[in-house]
Amino acid sequence: MKVTIFTSNSIRHKFFANSISKLVDETLVICETRKNDAIEIESDNQISGIEKHFLERFQVEKEEFKGNDYFLAKTIPLEYKEVNLKYVSNVVGNFSPDVMLVFGSSIIHDELISLAKKDRFLNLHLGLSPYYRGSGTNFWPFVNNELEYLGSTILHLDRGIDTGDIVTHVRPKIVENDNVHTIGCKIIKESVNAFKKIFQSVSNGTELERIKQWDPSIKRYYKNIDFTEDKLREYMNNLENGIVKKYVESEKKEIKLIGI
Repeated sequence: MKVTIFTSNSIRHKFFANSISKLVDETLVICETRKNDAIEIESDNQISGIEKHFLERFQVEKEEFKGNDYFLAKTIPLEYKEVNLKYVSNVVGNFSPDVMLVFGSSIIHDELISLAKKDRFLNLHLGLSPYYRGSGTNFWPFVNNELEYLGSTILHLDRGIDTGDIVTHVRPKIVENDNVHTIGCKIIKESVNAFKKIFQSVSNGTELERIKQWDPSIKRYYKNIDFTEDKLREYMNNLENGIVKKYVESEKKEIKLIGI
């Protein structure tokens, strides 16, 4: 099986791409380069709370995803928002992948979408659609005291923002000492396990699940601009007040999820 992955250059993206490449015969990575979370500091007083938050994410990912400093598969490096260049379409078309995946790239346009065989163009969304869509969707459940909505959604790519038909949801095992960074790493690891099952289905000739998204009672959409120092303080306060421990020890709210 041949797979093309559209992604970015953080450690989590390299871990994901490298893990996927070990599950298939041949992999082509299309990587858009962005600013790294790792910033050089001499003291915490030199950086904002948001900068410190992302530096901590980098440090957790570096520990959790050891050995993934580089992409293992053939990689086409791009600048941010260059994924839809004609050159990319030509390279992907010549590669002729059986499955295409998106995790962390900019928005994919129609020309690339049209290259998918049997509509096998899947998006890994780090959040549970249709409940949480957009940006930072495993951060906001901590702010809203809704940890039951932590997870990811593997869905068919469409022209919307995290709106495609669902293949499966993925949820992490949450423990008392978790935070948004450790849970994020767990979700990515569990998502790789879900893709292993998906590839097995494709290899067996089974069509992928297509569950249309429904209109839930809780439906939240966030943009990057919503993530502020005030919201970060709310997250930190909730964490310090034991939000994770309370969730682990509480009776869990039932929500509709799709399994594989």
